[in-house]
Amino acid sequence: MKKVKKTHFIILLIFDFLALFYGISTLSISSDEAEIYFGERNSLLFFSHDLLYYLTHFGTFILGQNDFGLRFPILFFHFLSCFLLYKLAQKYTKTPLDTFLSLLLFILLPGTVASALLVNEAAIVIFLTLAILCAYEYEKKWLFYLLLILSLCVDKSFNILFLTFFFFGIYKKDFLLLNLSLILFGINISFYGFDISGRPRGYFLDTLGIFSACFSPLVFIYFFYVIYRLMFREKKSLLWFLMSITFIFCSLLSLRQKLYLEDFLPFCVICTPLMIKTLMESYRVRLSVFRLKYKIFIECTVIFLLFCYFVIIGNQFLYYIVSNPKRNFANNYHFAKELSQELKKQNIFAIRVSDALQKRLKFYGIKDSNTFYLSAIKNDKEDDKNQKIIKVKLGKFEKKYQIKSFK
Repeated sequence: MKKVKKTHFIILLIFDFLALFYGISTLSISSDEAEIYFGERNSLLFFSHDLLYYLTHFGTFILGQNDFGLRFPILFFHFLSCFLLYKLAQKYTKTPLDTFLSLLLFILLPGTVASALLVNEAAIVIFLTLAILCAYEYEKKWLFYLLLILSLCVDKSFNILFLTFFFFGIYKKDFLLLNLSLILFGINISFYGFDISGRPRGYFLDTLGIFSACFSPLVFIYFFYVIYRLMFREKKSLLWFLMSITFIFCSLLSLRQKLYLEDFLPFCVICTPLMIKTLMESYRVRLSVFRLKYKIFIECTVIFLLFCYFVIIGNQFLYYIVSNPKRNFANNYHFAKELSQELKKQNIFAIRVSDALQKRLKFYGIKDSNTFYLSAIKNDKEDDKNQKIIKVKLGKFEKKYQIKSFK
């Protein structure tokens, strides 16, 4: 693709929207998402509920209490992030092709796909971080400082962003930026806290594994290479400070304790413009005969990312392949919607199940009951022909339940 037009960007976003739309249609609400929706998760600041509670309720108010309503705000933030990533890439890359590749890489990263499908803070953190970076790169100083202060009220994970701007302020000798960043970092720690309790244990390899899963192995190797290579350049960009400080800070802390990497990974996936810029600079300075290894690397990376992308989007098809349904990485996001549909077919709108499943079924209109409960059938011998049978099929697996009454 030697000449990239705006229509190519539009086609890419339409493709991404349709794929994510299909992905949402296959998911059920998880236990963690149910706690967010029903306001059972503690607020981190002075609000009665966290931001995701209000966003998910706004989505269901517009589209109804279903999976599309639940995930619509997250999907909306994802596409706003795509637009901001496009604007940020224009500042870092030289050609429209490089800008297109930056956006393509961002969309295909497994971490980005997960943040666009699942109800968590990652989509909001990515969007607001990109807005802050764009405001800085486009020299909108008043907007930059306003968004930087506003981020303090959004999520605790922004402490890494404040730390990034502190070191970047030192590098740029911008005393206002470094002082403000240090103050915001201190306020963030004092409000949200930073847990360093417990017995020190090493989780460094676990951290590398999750980083690799978020990026895909080839992209993660190149991510680390970009950090190392640009370290020795005299001029360093803001994105380099963000990706290097995030990775180093996360790696050092993982030597002592287990981290919630969703607090760190959003700041890494938005660094695709710098990765593409570095790759294409190395590619273009070489003669055609010496570009083969770069072409092989790019083609293998794109093929692997596309494979991962479609596996995440179409994860229900894994139930036809795996030997145990629990081996599907998205197992916690399935089954509840299908079970509620089968229950409603038999005019059952109240049933007693486990607490975790009860929260999930509540979202689909199935209430708790003091009269009937659901009992799993593990083999045909437990099948009582006098009781109602509920069957839920996922791929080649079928789960059977009996409706029993309390005696």
